[in-house]
Amino acid sequence: MPLPARDQGYAVAILMALVHMVVVGDRFLLSILIEPIKVELALRDGTIGLLQGPAFAVVNGLAVIPMVLLARRWSLAWLLAAALAGSSIATIACGLAGSGALLAAARMMLGLAQAAIGPAALGLIVATMTPAHAGRGISMFTGGAALGRGIAMIGGGALLAIFAGLSGGIAPWRMVFVTGGLIGLPLALVLLGLGRSVGAGRRAGVRIGAAFRHMLAERAVLLPHMLSALSAVLMAQALTNWAASLLIRLHGLTPPRAGLYVGLAMMLAGAFGHGLGGLLADRWGRGAPKLLLLGLAMGTLALWPLTRTADLPLALAALVVAAIGLSITLANGMIGLQSLVPPALRVEATAIFLTLVTLLGTALGPWAVGAASQALAHPTGLGKGLADAMGGVLGLTGLVGCGAALVAARQRRARA
Repeated sequence: MPLPARDQGYAVAILMALVHMVVVGDRFLLSILIEPIKVELALRDGTIGLLQGPAFAVVNGLAVIPMVLLARRWSLAWLLAAALAGSSIATIACGLAGSGALLAAARMMLGLAQAAIGPAALGLIVATMTPAHAGRGISMFTGGAALGRGIAMIGGGALLAIFAGLSGGIAPWRMVFVTGGLIGLPLALVLLGLGRSVGAGRRAGVRIGAAFRHMLAERAVLLPHMLSALSAVLMAQALTNWAASLLIRLHGLTPPRAGLYVGLAMMLAGAFGHGLGGLLADRWGRGAPKLLLLGLAMGTLALWPLTRTADLPLALAALVVAAIGLSITLANGMIGLQSLVPPALRVEATAIFLTLVTLLGTALGPWAVGAASQALAHPTGLGKGLADAMGGVLGLTGLVGCGAALVAARQRRARA
């Protein structure tokens, strides 16, 4: 018996959140494996930043719009299945890389494979969710990213410790990548079945140009909204990529323990922030600028204790506050975009939005922190340069984002 429309929408949203969790986990496994990879492949923080950011994000951002064009010919669910399988294969390739150049190539493969995830998954959610519950459906999808980051840290750290305790000639970090890549393949088969039961997919006649023209016409509202969301993406990406290394260098933690702490913070606090952001969006207005401002302010203020205190519990509390705040902004950045464009253009508008935030936020955040850390390296304190880099780069980004959210609020009031 077919599910009622509301139940089918939530079932699809849960599945999309699971997909998002797996692919984001693939993406962030590198973050918990930084220290052993640096030693074996003789890499520096600047190179690690390039691997975390531009190597993945430039290809990913440039491929989003072509993937949307492909979605006009394929079922969105089938496109997701292919993207998830490709992400799994690319993650396995990361574990087989014998040099920094080969690891960069594998990260580029990962970026290409994951380019279809956002537009296709959001297209399925919007097509199956009732309008009154769309905010919660989208926040479930964005919340999957928080779970993926947490699982990458916790699971990656645990696997690293397990494989380190086994005798064998293969480096433990390589086995972590291979294991992580294998997880997504069964889920890809589930998505193939979804393509037969959910009719969303081929949408001939809609053009990227139409979405771009609409966004350009509404730039007074959309640009500050997107800039605030971009700031949150940059901060969240850099924080996730470098927080474990910060705890290792400043507080002397082992990679598995640092991964456990960061993973729990990102998974629990991040998921709570996404859920709270979706609930408040449905009650206060979808993508309300005051929610963007609230989240960015929380994330920015938490940077000082996170990067300055010698007290580990206080640093972890600050990380939790930052994760909740940035998750509220990330959820409302995506929710607000859906409310600011016509339904027929939402997949294309999402593709344009993801292209911009990926090319700028995802690429620049980890790289900028890595480059600044390398430039600010302190001879007597390995963690000081990284702490200064995170505080400076992310603090400035947070201030820009808060300013953009204030402009967005003013523009919304002027339109009301």
